[in-house]
Amino acid sequence: MIRVYIIALAAVGIMCLGAVFMVPGAPSAPSAPVAVASGKPAAKAETDALLLRRDRSGQFHLDASVNGNSVTFLVDTGADVLALTEDEAANLNLNLSPSDFEPVMQTASGVGYGAPVTLDEIEVAGMTLRNVDAVVVQGLSVNLLGQSVLRKLGGVELKGDTMVIRSH
Repeated sequence: MIRVYIIALAAVGIMCLGAVFMVPGAPSAPSAPVAVASGKPAAKAETDALLLRRDRSGQFHLDASVNGNSVTFLVDTGADVLALTEDEAANLNLNLSPSDFEPVMQTASGVGYGAPVTLDEIEVAGMTLRNVDAVVVQGLSVNLLGQSVLRKLGGVELKGDTMVIRSH
């Protein structure tokens, strides 16, 4: 299991470094999800699809509820797992100690450290997922919603500046 976390964190670290050096300008506020059929703000529509609009930095953001708290994520189809910043982990009362972090990846700036956690509940796109494996990454600047959650939500499709997430 630790190998999965190591591989996932390596991918997350590389993606984060790439985003820092390759994306010009500051990211804008997250775009609100809208329902495909009605265009009204919603987490889920009759069509069981969620639309996310690309922001000025070219990325997609999504608001979710984690253990009852609102959390904004960068939707990262290249990340294997859900990754949280240390600040977000503190906001969620995950109570990690420095000894919980272990070397889990090699980045361009050195060794990356992470702590595996299990989230009791995450509600996203109208679905509630329980006992979700995640990792808290030291030095991570944005929460990442990776494939471990996206696969459970359904299909992900890019259409120009829109990401469509369809439920199973």
